Amino acid sequence: MVIAGMLILALFLSWKAHTSVWIQVETNSPQVQQYARMAGTTLQIKHLIKDNTSEETVVISNGISGPK
Repeated sequence: MVIAGMLILALFLSWKAHTSVWIQVETNSPQVQQYARMAGTTLQIKHLIKDNTSEETVVISNGISGPK
């Protein structure tokens, strides 16, 4: 009974704590910044690329997808 309650609480907390906040990933390039987040069961990677004229290009790619 206690284990079932703990599992239900863990499921509820993981559902409530699910956020889609972008987390910065460390890179070796000053022109490229990377961010990652979980969107549902899919890992998304955002690349922010700056060129010499300070123009920014944003590319978002879907990475690993979880079970469906």
